[in-house]
Amino acid sequence: MNKALLVTFAAIAALASGLQAQDGSFNSFSRSLQQPSAVTVPEVSAPAAAEMPNAGAAAGEREWLVLVFINGVNDLGILGFANSDINEMEAVGSTERMSVVVEYGILGEDGSGDRNLQFQRGSSTIFVTRDADANRISSPVVFTSNDADMGSEANLVRFVKRALRNGHRARKTALVVWNHGAGRLGISYDDVSKNHMEVDALGKALGQIKQALGKKIDVFATDACLMQMASVAYEFRDSAEVVVGSEEVIPGNGYPYTPILTQLATNPGMDAEQLGRTIVTAYGASYPTDATLSAIRTSALEGFKNAVNNWVGAVRSDPQAFAAATDAALVDSVSRFEYKDSKDLIDYLDKVEARLTDSGAVKDAGAAVRQQVQAMLVANVAKPARGNKYTAANGLAVYIPDLRYASANYERMAFAADSMWDDFLLDMMSQRLR
Repeated sequence: MNKALLVTFAAIAALASGLQAQDGSFNSFSRSLQQPSAVTVPEVSAPAAAEMPNAGAAAGEREWLVLVFINGVNDLGILGFANSDINEMEAVGSTERMSVVVEYGILGEDGSGDRNLQFQRGSSTIFVTRDADANRISSPVVFTSNDADMGSEANLVRFVKRALRNGHRARKTALVVWNHGAGRLGISYDDVSKNHMEVDALGKALGQIKQALGKKIDVFATDACLMQMASVAYEFRDSAEVVVGSEEVIPGNGYPYTPILTQLATNPGMDAEQLGRTIVTAYGASYPTDATLSAIRTSALEGFKNAVNNWVGAVRSDPQAFAAATDAALVDSVSRFEYKDSKDLIDYLDKVEARLTDSGAVKDAGAAVRQQVQAMLVANVAKPARGNKYTAANGLAVYIPDLRYASANYERMAFAADSMWDDFLLDMMSQRLR
């Protein structure tokens, strides 16, 4: 999959002013830059409103609808990652039992020797069909939109509803949001509109999609960095059965779509948890030395929240435990990810308990949290690398501020409203100021 990087620094620099303070900044790319050759935006020649090909099956017979929202309106589009992943999907294509539909917005090059940036006019909906050409997108464009804002959750909702109206309902639905991710700070950064999806707004959008489907989304996955956090997953608990995401950064190649879709096409009868497990396993095999990805069942999030509340209560009631849990040096030693305030929850509990000589109630409460996390995990892969930046990835990260508690962002999320974690963080910040 790795190809020589041919995009000129001049082309990349043209975007520098548009990049925001997020995981896709030039100081910290959320995806590796060691992939593909320069990309040209494909011509859109299909009618503005065409029926999506049926793929040979009635909607009632189709098992899976796979929807992928690809926001390449940033460095990821220029570097060819968006086109590469669509070509991976085309290696399998849609089948009688599985429809694959992509919403596609991108920045690319005009194909000239000067490599000028080319802005796609609006976004395009692609019905993914099978072909053997790994360098060209040949699937038909079935809809074009003047709405070019790929950082808009409303655009995501319209994409899904449009696919449903065009006869692509199925017994089960998987929805993937593809782009840069920044954990609690959001996802899907559009460097032209300078917009992105906040976590709480995305949660509301998934609620609208659930309403359109008439049931929960079976699998909601983020092919983006740093999104598998407790506060993020909790936001989607009422809208998706299984949530797939990564604690750490996602390499530029993203999910390995060919093996994932191959397995789904071979066994379309798999359920949401089986698909979640398939994605995690294929991802781990694709990145043998550097991967964190997990799939969680949202039905366990309520019990997890209650266990976290009990742990906070036990720590608050135990001076020794509270001193350990709020100690800046201990917090700094916890396995963390690209954003320093994104910490592995289980590693944090382990390090707190290692400081305690007794504190039976705290240890019991910690054991209950671990039990809930294990009950929640459908699958998890953790292969620590990245220069020993972290040593443990147990499937779920949690927000622990480094210097300042970002209340304006964090307290908009449901986990802050429903759990005591935000109260504990405020206590921690107060303790450090004494």
